[in-house]
Amino acid sequence: MYASVWKRFVAFLIDAAVFAVIYWILSQMLSGATVPLVLLVIIWLYYALLESSPIQASVGKIIMNIKVVDRRGRKLTFWQATERMLSKLITNLTFYFGFFIAAFDKKKRTLHDRVSHSAVIVKSDEFDPYAEEETDESSLTLITVVSVLLSLIFVTMLVGLVALPQYQRTERHIHLSRVLTGLEQAAREQQKDASRLGADPREWQGEYNGCKKINPQKLSCKGYELVLNAGGVTAQARSKGMDILYSLYYSFDGGPVTCRADTSAGRELCSALTGAR
Repeated sequence: MYASVWKRFVAFLIDAAVFAVIYWILSQMLSGATVPLVLLVIIWLYYALLESSPIQASVGKIIMNIKVVDRRGRKLTFWQATERMLSKLITNLTFYFGFFIAAFDKKKRTLHDRVSHSAVIVKSDEFDPYAEEETDESSLTLITVVSVLLSLIFVTMLVGLVALPQYQRTERHIHLSRVLTGLEQAAREQQKDASRLGADPREWQGEYNGCKKINPQKLSCKGYELVLNAGGVTAQARSKGMDILYSLYYSFDGGPVTCRADTSAGRELCSALTGAR
């Protein structure tokens, strides 16, 4: 009677393919910021209208020969179908754990089925409304709590293992770009100013790019220092712990900026710089 998890999953994939096509069409017709909003409205009407219609099913469900009913086996109203669509947000927030709990439920109900008091059944089977008496709705709160806890654990792991390292890596690359730009600009300005009559080329002639002079050969910048050498300028990028992350060297004789590092993070940035050039 009740649709299996796999039937519903395949139906979901079919509907997702439909939305992918719609998204592509919208992206050709509308501006980027408008597309997600329009697509969201289309998804709402798609499910609400089709699942409250006489066919009681989305395109994916029609193909899989399943349909949506209320707890008594009746057709959903438009607002009941809207409530069911909105309750899917809870399932989505649990990273689809709320969907796969149907595999362990005798009535094959997902979390949003429980919240919206609906069910998905096989069209060709008879539905006995008296067999649908809710005897275990008290478990809804427990399932919801477990789902939310699992989603929080998943999000924490995702942030700790993927998002945070990626953010730190991106932040380091942005910092590298800023240091490289500051180094090249300061070195060129120094060459220009040091060529003037009476200027001492062994000393910084100015405080370039907002960097402060702490001695004649060193400028202190945000996150790095510029050290004036006889043949060029060295930028020493520092970590938050004030350790040198990497060093960039700009030669007054010309040629590419070279990079040197003693840490794995620094070597990664030097490799990225070399590859980019």
